[in-house]
Amino acid sequence: MKILEANAGPLTNFEVIKFLKSRGASKDPSRVLADVSPSEYKVYDYLVETAACNQSQENINEFLEKSKKYDLAKAELLNIINIRPSTPVELYSVTNNSIFLLIYFCY
Repeated sequence: MKILEANAGPLTNFEVIKFLKSRGASKDPSRVLADVSPSEYKVYDYLVETAACNQSQENINEFLEKSKKYDLAKAELLNIINIRPSTPVELYSVTNNSIFLLIYFCY
């Protein structure tokens, strides 16, 4: 039997969507039959309108692998994954690592 930790640490928005889907959350009209609370549906409804709904675990893993050489803090990585900045200004607001900023937009 596997024992889950009460607080395993911060999750990406993608992981939260994945968890809520595993509990039955969806945009389906019959979703009221799922074992998901109204507050969880509010979170789900919000997150499916963000960049997290277009992510995959493979994309996140690839990003984390490429980011290792920039020595970013875990909080910076989490924010970049969740926000998915598309402009230098957005990225700079998440991290002050200007070298990473230049490399990120060279891809």
